[in-house]
Amino acid sequence: MYLLRLVLFITAVSFLLSSCRTGKELALFQDLNSEQDAKVQQVRTAAFDPLRLQTDDQLQIVISSISPEANQLFNLMGSAVITGNNNTQNMQSVYSVSPSGNITIPVIGDVTVTGLTTDEAKAEIKKVVSEYLKDAVISVTLINFRVTVMGEVNRPSTFQVAGEKINVLQAIGMAGDLTVFAKRSNVKVIRKAGDKVEVAHLNLNNSSVMRSPYYNLRQNDVVLIEPNKRKGLQAEGLNIIIPAATSILSLIIVALTRFR
Repeated sequence: MYLLRLVLFITAVSFLLSSCRTGKELALFQDLNSEQDAKVQQVRTAAFDPLRLQTDDQLQIVISSISPEANQLFNLMGSAVITGNNNTQNMQSVYSVSPSGNITIPVIGDVTVTGLTTDEAKAEIKKVVSEYLKDAVISVTLINFRVTVMGEVNRPSTFQVAGEKINVLQAIGMAGDLTVFAKRSNVKVIRKAGDKVEVAHLNLNNSSVMRSPYYNLRQNDVVLIEPNKRKGLQAEGLNIIIPAATSILSLIIVALTRFR
């Protein structure tokens, strides 16, 4: 009887320790003080690097002046653009960046924009337009900034981003947060860089991840959340086998004590 009680006690303690460990694994930024009365903590972050335009980007460019006739000459009308969820909308003055890195503006012709920020592209277009129009007002907006979040999140999907700035945590939030099976210590950010693909590994358990150049996402980045070992064990059915093995062992011990 003593052996049986010992086995049950060890099993209960193991279960409690496993539960505690699981709870700790779910917390992000474990290096930060989690006490309620702790002072505000400051974390150094990476300097924000504005998005650089790439091939296949879609830009809404509007050239305005005091002349309505000139506005019609320098702006495309009724261009089609594909937005989130494969919906097509008709918009004015939408340009796609060609494989050669150019956009083609009526009257002006080709303007190279790859590698530029939207502000730099605006300045470049204004410089060319100024040969035809004085005091022209230029606006350049990136309209196909999308990121994809896959793996152990509640709502994996591709998301349209408003503006030009989003970080890994915000993207995960859009995907409904991490599941309990998410491996927080090895979040992958997959990024196309020219003719190569970069894969960065981020550890969300440590606040130093905010200093990574991959913490702030870029257009077409993919955030991949891997499952942890506990999901693998569950998939193999060990969560059923282990309790069953413990019960069988307990029965064997009981039988042995009775036949002594």
